[in-house]
Amino acid sequence: MTRWRSAACVVALMALALALVIGHVQDYDTISPIDESQHLDYLINAGDGHLVGLGDLIGQRTMRAETCHRLDAEFDVKIPPCVTDAGTVLDPATFQESGYNTAAIHPPTYYVVDGVLARVIAAVVPFAGDDVVTNGRIAGAVWLMAAVGAMWLLLREVGAGRVLSSSIIAIAITAPTVLFAAATINNDGTALLCGALLVWAVLRWERGRLSLGVVLLASALCAATKVTNLIAVAVVMIYLLLRSDRSPLGRVRTAGWSEPVRTFVRRERRRLLALGGLIAAAVGVALVWQVVAMALATVPGSDIPMTQRYTVDTFPVGPLVGAWRQTIDPLFGPYLAPFMRNDLITLISGVTAAALVILAVVALARNPRGSRARTLAVAGLTAGLIAGPAIVLFNYLAQRVYVDIPFRYALVIVPTLLAAGASVLRSRPATVATALWAALSVAAVGMAIL
Repeated sequence: MTRWRSAACVVALMALALALVIGHVQDYDTISPIDESQHLDYLINAGDGHLVGLGDLIGQRTMRAETCHRLDAEFDVKIPPCVTDAGTVLDPATFQESGYNTAAIHPPTYYVVDGVLARVIAAVVPFAGDDVVTNGRIAGAVWLMAAVGAMWLLLREVGAGRVLSSSIIAIAITAPTVLFAAATINNDGTALLCGALLVWAVLRWERGRLSLGVVLLASALCAATKVTNLIAVAVVMIYLLLRSDRSPLGRVRTAGWSEPVRTFVRRERRRLLALGGLIAAAVGVALVWQVVAMALATVPGSDIPMTQRYTVDTFPVGPLVGAWRQTIDPLFGPYLAPFMRNDLITLISGVTAAALVILAVVALARNPRGSRARTLAVAGLTAGLIAGPAIVLFNYLAQRVYVDIPFRYALVIVPTLLAAGASVLRSRPATVATALWAALSVAAVGMAIL
């Protein structure tokens, strides 16, 4: 009976996720300013079995879709009127980024999955039609639904009850940053699944309940979806290191390095092997994609207008120091679709964003040293603090560019912070309060959609 109740909760939450995405898609018809045109073009190509390379221009089908859906940005005034005739040739130079597909830097996993699903939806669903924007967005619901399942496994693994787990997940999927990423064509929609799946796999493996191979596959998935999802790999690396018995290393000053290090390695061989495997899986996938991307590229990255626009002459010391603020709270400062721009949603999203970090800090303070909850809190918060500066540093070293880091880049740490925060919400009053907040969050978004 318990399993059936859990299954019913997961199915209900997945249905909610699907309904939220469909509702958002119906009410938000314009193209998102968060590079959705580029992601759409990649999806169309991937669905047809083609990869996109650096230097490729967006295709005619993408441009026609944008002329009719319009763009949710001031640049829209420069876009031609709606064009439906496939015989009309549009000029990519009149579109954003001079028509270059800047999404070409991303691995193809998200785009292949959604591109194929969009074609299936168009062919199978009677009322779907052939609007690739709508079908591609609805296809993205699969990532949010899968994230629901992964977050359920993670929260139950850390001891959260059914009501608390359901409430936390409902709050997470109604968060505007999460919903916008899931309901538009954008590979940010993969973050919650990757973050929850990898952390859950590591926790289960740690208890001897899951094969290391599953952990490595989860790590590879992070690298195969979006480079910023590698932040989740950093989370579990920190977690594994903090959970290890480092007491032998305390004798380094008196006994030298050799014997304490050998003792540490002998005691923690299992964790260290897992740590090495995680890194190898993620780095291996990332390197393979870089080789493929270099082969696909038709121009150097420095020739892309976006790269030229963000190129800097000196190292961005100030932005580097302050970049931690951009990734410590991934739910802060969401971009809201016009129909979501009301005071209630703004208030709820702000409180939820603050609570995400505050509860993780409380979990760090209240749980005993070495506990899973405390270690998860430390790992999630630490990864959030270093992710922003790390991205700034990587961008400068790789291309000599500086770009303001969007909060959404750290969405992948949200499941870890939720799992840590759940440890301080297990009392009956806290669970009831969380359930009420979840109901308010769902109601607010539901009313906006309706």
